[in-house]
Amino acid sequence: MPINETNEKRFESDIESALLSPAGGYIKGEDTYDPKLGLYVDTLIDFIQRTQPKEWARFANTNKVNTVEKFCNSFNNACDMSGLLHVLRHGFKHRGISFRVCYFKPESTLNQTAAAQYAHNHIAVYRQWYYSTDSKKSVRLCV
Repeated sequence: MPINETNEKRFESDIESALLSPAGGYIKGEDTYDPKLGLYVDTLIDFIQRTQPKEWARFANTNKVNTVEKFCNSFNNACDMSGLLHVLRHGFKHRGISFRVCYFKPESTLNQTAAAQYAHNHIAVYRQWYYSTDSKKSVRLCV
């Protein structure tokens, strides 16, 4: 687009470019949103499997059928009961198995484990986020 063009698409494109730049630190969202579960399922499961393989193995061992769907439902139930911010800050438990869904930046780099866990966080930018199965309503840009 020409630099002097001012319209909504240009505005969205500029925001996306800034967020995806090395200084922005975001990644381009490639996962498909599941409006029924209200989640980017592949992103959530990939994060859990990479950062908590033992916990995921225990969960999968006790939930052999529809493992991913059961995990997503457990996450959603925890968010409904405790609130999303509480789950983001403290994680949640499913039948005695503790899960974290994000890691915060450690105070220093002395703790290599905490620094490695923090590096696994991904914040994605999505264009045209269709949030409903009932209609074609969408949000133009979603983080």
